[in-house]
Amino acid sequence: MRAQKIADDGTITEVDSSELVKGDKVLVRAGDTIPNDGDVIKGSGSVDESAITGESAPVIRESGGDFTSVTGGTTLLSDELLIEITANPGESFLDRMITLVEGRQDKRRPTSSP
Repeated sequence: MRAQKIADDGTITEVDSSELVKGDKVLVRAGDTIPNDGDVIKGSGSVDESAITGESAPVIRESGGDFTSVTGGTTLLSDELLIEITANPGESFLDRMITLVEGRQDKRRPTSSP
């Protein structure tokens, strides 16, 4: 997945989302997938979190309030957000859930046949 990384001087560079590290800033526009976990530092918009929560109604995420946190892999439905990445590669919410599921599958007992 590609992401629009914003440098300190304001220039925008397209990078692979796996290259993003904690503290990077990215621009996400309506229709884009949020590339990694982060906090909204500018803007507001509707986010489809149904892939994570199962809830079909979009949620509003905006800077400066109680609802600034966004999860990588969700989709921005409207507007534009400037997001500061809060997780390094392999440390996102989805990465942790995958690790838990894989660990759980490894610990299942094999079934014995009679």
